[in-house]
Amino acid sequence: MIKLHPLTSILFVTTLFFISLTYSHPLYIISILIYLVLNIVILGEKERFKNVSRYGFYMAVSIIVINLLVSKSGRTIIYRSSKLPIIGKIKITYESLAYSSNMVLKLFCILIVFILYDALTDRDEMFSFFSRYAHKLTLTLSMTTNIIYRLKLEIIRVKDVMILRGVDFEEKNIFRKVKSYYPILKVVLISSLEGSLDRAEALYSRGYGKKNRTIYSKNEVKTIDYIFYGINLVLLILFVYGLSEGYGMVTFYPTFKGFNLKDILFLGIIDIILMFTTVITWR
Repeated sequence: MIKLHPLTSILFVTTLFFISLTYSHPLYIISILIYLVLNIVILGEKERFKNVSRYGFYMAVSIIVINLLVSKSGRTIIYRSSKLPIIGKIKITYESLAYSSNMVLKLFCILIVFILYDALTDRDEMFSFFSRYAHKLTLTLSMTTNIIYRLKLEIIRVKDVMILRGVDFEEKNIFRKVKSYYPILKVVLISSLEGSLDRAEALYSRGYGKKNRTIYSKNEVKTIDYIFYGINLVLLILFVYGLSEGYGMVTFYPTFKGFNLKDILFLGIIDIILMFTTVITWR
């Protein structure tokens, strides 16, 4: 599986993130979404994509419904209801539907961009890269993530033991329920304090903070990283040029304007460059 240098992944994914966020043309957003999904499938992240899509679906429905009910802009009316109590008249326009659908596509692009970043980067290399420049912050974040997971396991373990001892956590009375959960808090607090002492001793025994941090293995920039640097530079140049020329931008209100040939041709150039990275990933 392809694994890029952490800096390469950061730069490439950041470019995709801003392209997805800035462009408002539906064809541009759909094209980037197809590219991201295709790469996620190639990199073997189907299950993670399904999980993200499941949560993204509920957010998408919320965005569309709220925008259709709140936004009264747009001239092409699809539906208009009679006056309802509290809400008033519901006016659904073609422009508000197109705008909210476009926002949903952007949302999915941004969600998948983070999956792509994780798929392209090795977690150990990423930790090593960031720890060279912000070792205290990186160590704090890593330990915090680990502690949260360990606390979850500790709570499950203590709860199982207390259930075997006859404690009922399904009490309907709120005061009895709080009373049954209180011992868990006490045990987890004591366990956390003991764990913090163990971690402090481990850091002290390894000489943390006494001298400059040493590196066990160095993250080297490979040939594929240089290829992605070049592709990323070309994408950035096209992105800035496209913004200056107004490519990838459409107006939704008051009337949704159609597509023009120049936008589609410019999109074709971007797609060719992106497909080149897909071929590299696949090969």
